[in-house]
Amino acid sequence: MSTLLLIRHGQASLRAADYDVLSELGVLQSQRLGEHLAERGRGFDRLLCGPLRRQRDTAEHLRAAAAARGLILPVPEVIPGLDEMPALELLSDHAPAHAARDPELSALLSALQAAAAADRPTYLRAFEPYFQAVLQRWIAGVFDHHGVESYARFRARVEESLEAALYRAGRGARIAVVTSAGPIGLALRRAFDLSPWDGMRATFVAANTSITELQHRPGELTLTLFNALPHLHDPAHITLR
Repeated sequence: MSTLLLIRHGQASLRAADYDVLSELGVLQSQRLGEHLAERGRGFDRLLCGPLRRQRDTAEHLRAAAAARGLILPVPEVIPGLDEMPALELLSDHAPAHAARDPELSALLSALQAAAAADRPTYLRAFEPYFQAVLQRWIAGVFDHHGVESYARFRARVEESLEAALYRAGRGARIAVVTSAGPIGLALRRAFDLSPWDGMRATFVAANTSITELQHRPGELTLTLFNALPHLHDPAHITLR
């Protein structure tokens, strides 16, 4: 049996010109995780990450922090299939165009636009229902003919990438994967045979740099830990966005 540790990236830069950059807090979260791993003395046989900058930088920051405390982790291997779902493309391009034909989505988008200049908590209260409504429609196939990656294709590439990583590592290996909330939700869907939407719902509570642990044997994933944050002791350092 092998162990799969799924780590969500540190806080990115929501509302900034480039979302795919760790915030100062995101860097700190990543460093704290590396320090925690070193204190526990728990390394990995492989360290994988998705191709996004926020995923790669989280892996590098936690690795550097662990090394400073005496724990040498493997060099991160970038796995394209562990990329996040196409949320940014859906939110910026496809959903606004569809909203003209979808009254519910249109109302949620209007509320989000009205909150654009508000403080962060107010903005997030408007963002979350819109974001979840967009993902519900994506899973249902509403955007399949809009040139965006489908839910089915996203699910296939993530599951194929995780399976390949596990089989390559072999029995008894410890594999850490720095990725995003979407792939973590798919792993939980697989472990519990959840519906696509129930698997997606888990992504809405996955905190930045949280650890989700699964035990793997051929054809089976068993959840042993979800959304753990043993490295973050200050509530102000715990974020979802």
